[in-house]
Amino acid sequence: MKDISVKNYSKIKILFITLFSCFSFVKTSVALPAPSRIYLALWDGCEDACRGFTDYFQTEHMNAIIIKRDAKKDVNKIPQFIEEINQTKPDLLVTWGTMVTLKMVGTEQNAMSEGYASFIPTVFMVVSQPVESGLVSTFVAQGRNITGVSQMPSISEQLSSARTVLPFRKLGLIYNPLETNSVSVMEKIKKYSSIMNFELIERPIPITSQKKPDSSSLAGLVLDIIDHKADLIYLPPDAFVNANREIIYQTAASVGTPIFSASEGAVKSGNALFSYIYRYYTVGQMAAKKAITMLKTGTPAYEIPIETPHRGIFVFNMQVANKLDIYPPLSIIPIVDMINTEEK
Repeated sequence: MKDISVKNYSKIKILFITLFSCFSFVKTSVALPAPSRIYLALWDGCEDACRGFTDYFQTEHMNAIIIKRDAKKDVNKIPQFIEEINQTKPDLLVTWGTMVTLKMVGTEQNAMSEGYASFIPTVFMVVSQPVESGLVSTFVAQGRNITGVSQMPSISEQLSSARTVLPFRKLGLIYNPLETNSVSVMEKIKKYSSIMNFELIERPIPITSQKKPDSSSLAGLVLDIIDHKADLIYLPPDAFVNANREIIYQTAASVGTPIFSASEGAVKSGNALFSYIYRYYTVGQMAAKKAITMLKTGTPAYEIPIETPHRGIFVFNMQVANKLDIYPPLSIIPIVDMINTEEK
């Protein structure tokens, strides 16, 4: 009996070890799903929208690799991004800004032309006017494999909000006639000028013989607007104007004319007095949520509506406010983000 028990024990032990080894082999040989690859094309570094996007992915513990590429304000780098996408074929493209988005995936009309990465599902963020720019024809069921989040409140919201701070009668606007966003905003403001009873003093930037906006004309345009007694200058969502906004700031500041900006960045890192905006960080989070829905469920982008955040806020540069002696009224204090509150 003793010999039989030992033999049985040995057999059971061998069987257990064998089964355990097989189980371990099966367990370790089952490969984890490959991480999703997201190509994130940026215009000028990873700012708040980019951080909102990446932070949301970390919070959701997504198995994903985010491949960041920064154009550093150089449009000539975008074809390199498209070539890399064609070679590596990531699962999703995420774009920042109107210019980057249009250069990478084209308008709705020319998207199928060569030179675009329109084959890849795309989520855009910080595109102020998706329809007016030609990117899509509508916010819902727009007919191409793209969705995203727009960061700009409507023109009527912006103008009404600006009037709660400064009841302007004359509004100055410098715009780039070569940029769709800028022209579209100018036309909308012109329509509202009669409805809201103010005069629009708009000045297009002259175009050089090289078919580029002439930055040397900006100071003169500002002074011309000021000579026409503008109470406030509006800085539109215009890449060229924003790239040269220091000239506008300095000229306007020399005579104490305040600047109202369509973008948060012109207040936070520039010398615009205030803006009424949707936070870029929130825009990035919303874009990430759409991206995760697409990656997890396989929902095509065209079934996910394009959106804007639901609540705007004022951003006030308090250093500029102190210099101009123009402060946010008490009625809007609960929705004001005051920055640069300490004198440098």
